[in-house]
Amino acid sequence: MLTLKRLTLSVPRALEETVTETLLAMQPEVPGFSALEGSGHGEGFDHAGVEERVRGAIARRLILLVLPGEDVVRVLDQLRRTLPHPDIVWWVEPVEAMGRLDR
Repeated sequence: MLTLKRLTLSVPRALEETVTETLLAMQPEVPGFSALEGSGHGEGFDHAGVEERVRGAIARRLILLVLPGEDVVRVLDQLRRTLPHPDIVWWVEPVEAMGRLDR
């Protein structure tokens, strides 16, 4: 049975295009991903703009990938080599099931 994991990347909006291009260029290819608007709250306001400091939140993009569990380390390693950036945060969660509603 295939074990799936969700890799979530929390990315500064200024790096979204670079992260997206990196994911699209990966070999072997990633199966796809989704990007959502997000806001970062808490620590890490060193690079925040004036508007973000006033709001108390940093604009982020959340990039979600569902991958076979064994591919997560490979994807993270490729991202680390290409984009070693301290403001890109990631986490991994188990995916219990996934499918399409027409099947």
